[in-house]
Amino acid sequence: MSLNNKTLTLSTSKDIYTFNSNCSEKSDNDSEKFNLTDGNWFLKFKNLIPIKTLSILFFIFHGTLSVCMLRYVRFRKVEYMFIAPVALMTGEFFKIFLSIIFLTIENSSLINAAKILHLETMINWKSFLKTSIPAFCYAIQNLLYYYAISYLDATLLLVLQQIKILTTAFFTVILLKRKLSTIQWLSMVVLIVGIILVQIKFPNIKNSNTVYNSTNVNNTIETTSHYYPLPNPFHIPPQIIGLIMVLTGTTIAGFVGTFLEKLFKSSVTSIWARNFQLSIFSIPVHLTTAFLSEYNKISTHGLFIGFDYWVILMAFIFGVHGMVVAILLKHASSILKCFASGFVIILTALVSIALFDKWPSYLMIFGTLVIFVAVYMYTQYPYRSKIRTNPTIVEAKA
Repeated sequence: MSLNNKTLTLSTSKDIYTFNSNCSEKSDNDSEKFNLTDGNWFLKFKNLIPIKTLSILFFIFHGTLSVCMLRYVRFRKVEYMFIAPVALMTGEFFKIFLSIIFLTIENSSLINAAKILHLETMINWKSFLKTSIPAFCYAIQNLLYYYAISYLDATLLLVLQQIKILTTAFFTVILLKRKLSTIQWLSMVVLIVGIILVQIKFPNIKNSNTVYNSTNVNNTIETTSHYYPLPNPFHIPPQIIGLIMVLTGTTIAGFVGTFLEKLFKSSVTSIWARNFQLSIFSIPVHLTTAFLSEYNKISTHGLFIGFDYWVILMAFIFGVHGMVVAILLKHASSILKCFASGFVIILTALVSIALFDKWPSYLMIFGTLVIFVAVYMYTQYPYRSKIRTNPTIVEAKA
């Protein structure tokens, strides 16, 4: 049997070899793949803007849309607020639906898409199980941040969360064997400072005292268990507990981002099939997280409390965002994702001026400039291997 290398790496079944080969031939002839009006429009557009740049730009604009949508949905006046993990779970269902659609387009038929999903989930089950790692890691990370806010000040939590940029770089060096220059390491520290300056908000002292240090004798002081939800038999200082939670969460964030990048780049599995697999594991994880964090609310009002068409639209946007992140990790890198996230924050601040009448502070403007400096440092000073001079050649020339 004559099989080309591309088909051989993609399949382990004769039937699947056949339809993959056919799809490849159709793609080479530009007859059926992405044919909307002109078969060459996608290639021309791809040559005009590199897919790496396009994925970063799309991530920035779609990330801004996601943040603005979340802000609107969270801060509008409603009787009951939706449960965040349930909204994320709904987004995963949308991601499964979209993954099947794109996989069908990629392989010219729904039957071929079903065969690929069967191959990648049932036959190549070891590869399928790898996608459970990021799903569970994200769940643990979200739970750690959820509880850490009870132990740390919100501003301190915001600052500490940015350590994930350095942990991402660390795991990039360890897992992907990628080398970074000294200037690039320094640029990530500058990026952390810029993001903190853009995001930081100093609370109103009067409001802060009213909430946390009320001296009104008519008010009942809350018990410590309200603020510190986890048992503490060893009497560890609350700040230490919160610090451990955040540092663990940032370490997990750095690892899972790099792991996903390696998963997308080192595998021949279709990016749409991989997104399908990630959603399969993410749905039960989000459901479990919802019950762990909001059990009383769910038992009283149900799982989909607070859902309306705005929440469903937000869940759809979040589902698309997960696919955008996958494309970014496939064609760019997890470190560039950190820099792109900085631009998402900046663009969100600009959009907030028009939508929410929220004007930027001087710190935000200065932080924006700092982020631009960080991007310049990272892109203009990459790692360059030192050229070793052969001593025998030097002696011969002498």
